[in-house]
Amino acid sequence: MDKFKKVQNIAWILLLLSFFTCLTLAVGTPLSIRWLVLNSTRPLVVVIQPRAGIVSQQQPGSATSVLINDNTEILRNSTLKLAENADVLLLFYHPDNYNANELSTPIATIQLYGKTEITIKNAQTPRFPPSQLPHRVVLYIQRGPNTRISVESNERPTVLQIQTPHGSVEMDQGSYTVVVESDQTEFSVSTGRAYLTDPTSGDRPVLTDLQRAELTTEGIGEIFIGERDILRNRNGDFEKPLEGTWEVYTRTGDPAETGGTARQATLQDGHQIVLLTRVGQQFAETGITQEINQDVHGAQSLHVRARVRVDVQTLGTCGSQGSECPIMIRIKYTDQSGAVREWLQGFYAIEGEDDPFCPSCEWQARQIQVAQPGVWYDYESLDLLPLLQAQGIEPATIHRVDIYASGHTYGAAIDEIAILVGE
Repeated sequence: MDKFKKVQNIAWILLLLSFFTCLTLAVGTPLSIRWLVLNSTRPLVVVIQPRAGIVSQQQPGSATSVLINDNTEILRNSTLKLAENADVLLLFYHPDNYNANELSTPIATIQLYGKTEITIKNAQTPRFPPSQLPHRVVLYIQRGPNTRISVESNERPTVLQIQTPHGSVEMDQGSYTVVVESDQTEFSVSTGRAYLTDPTSGDRPVLTDLQRAELTTEGIGEIFIGERDILRNRNGDFEKPLEGTWEVYTRTGDPAETGGTARQATLQDGHQIVLLTRVGQQFAETGITQEINQDVHGAQSLHVRARVRVDVQTLGTCGSQGSECPIMIRIKYTDQSGAVREWLQGFYAIEGEDDPFCPSCEWQARQIQVAQPGVWYDYESLDLLPLLQAQGIEPATIHRVDIYASGHTYGAAIDEIAILVGE
């Protein structure tokens, strides 16, 4: 009897196990298939198009880099390194819509310029149409002076995440600019929405059209609206000592002549200005200079803003060639053909017999007369891009900015300078 009961118990156990197995399969199999359909992904097609300069690729697991000269499909976790004058397009395609021999529409386009190092960490799209997941791209930018991003969305949204040494940001459909320097990442929104992640608090503030913010390992800075000042963190307001940002220089046309001085001074309200002074009989130039090497490919506008003052001036207007003003701003840059150029603007207080035009300057620049000696003058240029483009010039990289006084005896001051780039 005990033996029969034991067999009966085993039968019941087997029956129950079979029932639960059948139930698990009946419920679990459709759920598993549903999960697979909704969550399974496959790689996007990533194509690099070199347009200028030198670009190399280091594939995952490899210790060597290879040069890329033609359109090339690249793998996930590949790292791209661009030389100083390189110009590259990085295109992300849905695998069903990509044909190497036909024109296809990418879901994301990344424009990379000069001295950039970027790793493609992830680029995925849902495998099956019923999935609600977006296309997803994750990039790590170690450095990059000018990365321009265009994110598209059609039947499915696209989410693109940029990671840098200072933090990360996610963006939806729109146009964006990322500048990664050694101490910070600057992120600008032309159109769209971007979600920054604060590395210290985990907060996620949202940036919208024409907003920008700086990201450091210590957190997210103030959110700004409008154009980006590329001198804002380079002591363009002179509130820090000149050493470390600006280099002081002076030169004379006659070795027997003495040069001038450039020094900081404190106003009554406590903020700093720079004074440029000199006493002499022959030509001299005294100023401060800074190398900035800022890529401006794709910029929508470019303005220069400054607050200047003329105190002493012995040459009338700006000298016989219009190039010896008591205070001048010079911006040296290269255009997209690689030619080195300069933009020059001078200011004077006392009129003379000479014309204020500078025939030796590009465009024969007209120098500006300030109100009178000893009075501050607020200057903002017209948008320089249309003026340059009318001459067939497309600026590529701003290399250096000089602020200087030129002439015989002069005394001038500058309170601030800004170079404003509209993204």
